[in-house]
Amino acid sequence: MISRPVLFISILAFFISGCGVTSSYKIKEKKPEEIKIETPKPKLRVGEKFTYKAEWMGMDVGFATLLVEEITELNGREVYHIVAKAETTSFAAKLFPVEDEISTYLDTKELYPVRFDKKQKEGKKQTDEYVDFDQENGKAVCVSRLTNEKKEFNVPKGVQDPVSCIYYFRLSSIKEGESLFANVHLDDKNWFLETQIVNRGIVKIKDLGNYQAFMAQPMSWFQGELNKNAKVSIWFSADEERIPLLIVVKSNIPLVGTVTITLQKIE
Repeated sequence: MISRPVLFISILAFFISGCGVTSSYKIKEKKPEEIKIETPKPKLRVGEKFTYKAEWMGMDVGFATLLVEEITELNGREVYHIVAKAETTSFAAKLFPVEDEISTYLDTKELYPVRFDKKQKEGKKQTDEYVDFDQENGKAVCVSRLTNEKKEFNVPKGVQDPVSCIYYFRLSSIKEGESLFANVHLDDKNWFLETQIVNRGIVKIKDLGNYQAFMAQPMSWFQGELNKNAKVSIWFSADEERIPLLIVVKSNIPLVGTVTITLQKIE
């Protein structure tokens, strides 16, 4: 996989690698019986918006937002329109500018995407395309707005995209020691994702406060081979909101290191 310094929260969840250390959060581990993981809410709140910052070597290098913009209709299905945006700070942009906007249109009942739409400017690379999913027939059609190229793929039924899989996890019941499985379509490939709950604790975020939380660990496979680019830890609030609080990504690439993505604001 291609390593990038800043990506959307969902892609970071199992693909990114980076560098550095940070002190904007603290984690106090707890025994499983000390923190109860609540059943998640069955629906997303329209208008819900999370703002995050990315840190590398103790420096702020980027910001990202996750927004449940509206409930609308697409391809005959009622869907949540969820928008993820990311951009580098002015400092980091001198090294690698990023200006990305990704949308997923998540079926409100089945919790799988009907469309995945991405507009990305990363360095000199630019992407403007969308993928329509025919979930019942296991097909995906990718259309580039830049070249008008159209590509068709076979995908597993119920396949997720890199943004929708975060919300699929948030809305799914899972207990410690269990795994949640999902197929994820990204960059013309079908990945298999397993996410386990492996820890619980109190997450303290500067200027936001303390949260009872649990740590999920996602692992991804392509054609039976485990992606070993990085080890990822994602801390979610243990209440019914299941808010993504913190992502810590430790790269396995020599002389690289750790990237942290920390929640800054809830709206």
